[in-house]
Amino acid sequence: MLKRRAENSQPGQRADNCKLGVAVEGGGIRGVVSAAMLCALEDLGFDDVFDDIYACSSGAINASYFLNRRTWFPLTIYFDDLTTGEFLDFRRLLRGQAPMDIDFVFDEVLEKRKPLGYQKIIDAPQPLHVMVTDVDHLRAVVVADFREVNDLRSALRASAWLPLATKGTTQFRDYAAIDGGIIRFHPYRAALDDNCTHILSLSTRPIGPPRSKVSLMNRYTMTRLEKMRAGLGDRYISGVTEYLTKDRPFLAKSRKDLASQPSVLDIAPNPGTAEVKRNEQDRRLILDGAAAAFESIYEIFELRDVSALVRFDVVDRCR
Repeated sequence: MLKRRAENSQPGQRADNCKLGVAVEGGGIRGVVSAAMLCALEDLGFDDVFDDIYACSSGAINASYFLNRRTWFPLTIYFDDLTTGEFLDFRRLLRGQAPMDIDFVFDEVLEKRKPLGYQKIIDAPQPLHVMVTDVDHLRAVVVADFREVNDLRSALRASAWLPLATKGTTQFRDYAAIDGGIIRFHPYRAALDDNCTHILSLSTRPIGPPRSKVSLMNRYTMTRLEKMRAGLGDRYISGVTEYLTKDRPFLAKSRKDLASQPSVLDIAPNPGTAEVKRNEQDRRLILDGAAAAFESIYEIFELRDVSALVRFDVVDRCR
């Protein structure tokens, strides 16, 4: 990354034989973490160093704005637009409605308030790979061959379709779909499968002690998914187990061993950082998560303590 930045290397015109991918994790409102990381990467001049971008859930929306070179938009969306009753209101459950309004995000926020340039993403020299869960065939799908604007929009919508906060499924192409992180939890695996030689992984959960047991919330989610489609709950639990026992330990090791092939570096908020919840509505806690994410990127690439500078930068962007 440093070498390509120094050489002003451009996508499709590399002087090396490497394939560098960035994997952007989401997680509902917790996606503010990867949104802030992408802001920091753009600030530091790393926006052109990547060859391909892999993302799921809210991370796919963050990555889309990154390809628009407007990474400050996702940050303001989390603070200004997703902390209102227009987006999330649990009182809707009393009326038999889903608490989360995905249509509000795509029809109002991404279309009118902070317009997302879909065609610019399709035309970008850095392909966007979006993870989607194919409910009909019980599989994780990675889509990059977008046919036109509505196809890309539909993929982003499907990848962000959280099963407990929304009702049923959404349609993507010819199958029913939901959140891209249900069967395969982290997009770094999509980058591995696509033969990247180097992968920068942006994780939204803070670095912490490993957890190996499936939680009660995971079990509850499993029962809900099983009602949606027989076998989907089991596939979900298999994905959870793989994430806890393989993915998180692998990503933790990657922070200490860059000599592995392919070379993977995972960046996550520092230990002791409070984890932003999927449905967090407290603007202060969301801001803290964004600041911690900025700090983690700057510490890696600037090799110094920049916590005071980072907090000012985050607050300034969100005014």
